[in-house]
Amino acid sequence: MSIQHLLSLLFENEIQKLNTDFSEVNSSTASAPLDGYVHLLDQGNAIFITDDRKSYLITIEFTAFFHLKTGDRLQARISFNPATANYVVCEIINVQHVNYDEAPVIKNNQSLDLCGNTINLGTSIMIPATDNTDIATKTAQIIAALPDHIIPILLSLDSRPTNFDIPNAYFTKPNYSSREKLMTCLLAFFQAKQQADIGKDVVLFIDSLDKMFFAFNNCMQSAGTFNPNLFSSAAVMDYENILCCSGNLKAGGSLTLLGFHQNGTCPQMLQITDRLHQIMDRIIEIK
Repeated sequence: MSIQHLLSLLFENEIQKLNTDFSEVNSSTASAPLDGYVHLLDQGNAIFITDDRKSYLITIEFTAFFHLKTGDRLQARISFNPATANYVVCEIINVQHVNYDEAPVIKNNQSLDLCGNTINLGTSIMIPATDNTDIATKTAQIIAALPDHIIPILLSLDSRPTNFDIPNAYFTKPNYSSREKLMTCLLAFFQAKQQADIGKDVVLFIDSLDKMFFAFNNCMQSAGTFNPNLFSSAAVMDYENILCCSGNLKAGGSLTLLGFHQNGTCPQMLQITDRLHQIMDRIIEIK
């Protein structure tokens, strides 16, 4: 039997399996349609993060059939899968693709005066801060100085600034699980990324880079093997990919990341600081 014939049989078997899966899915009892975003996982599965910040598994079959990528917008139905004893995506009604990986790298030539510092739109900037009050003060100062055409989006973990108002904001609370914090981070990034991909100029404030990293790390650690002195390699990779996404846009907009960072002296914080210095385009001091 030739290799071509074997490959043909393999392909036909996969197509038949996909058709069987979709036939079973369409005949199952499912929820009302939900809207949300896709976050692709390394092993081929994906997570469907709904607009109300709940998350469900998307199987490899759906990911491959619809060519899903991180940031794609979905309308889908959810049903209970007895095989996995979990709720999963059982039907995808509509997909709005945002193909970040295939998009050209665009660095916006516009510059912005940020509290006496000239920065290029579309860059990632680390701003040292002393505490939550300092972060809130600097955030309010920067937002007040932004031109009208720039859209500010805030991602705040465990601390809600009170001295300014911003319509596009994502907050977590101390009682949130690591998974809930991670979902909130991804929602904020997807929202900022989509606005930039349709030509808008967006500034995403991250309060703070340290808390965001620990949300990724704690969620990625395997149950029962958590070691506070070690970082999950999967968490580091996912975290850095998110922070480096600002220059990879589909259209002519810009995504500028302003991440606040509180220096620490413990070994974990020193490791984070070293990696942030390598990832971020620039570090600026705002008095």
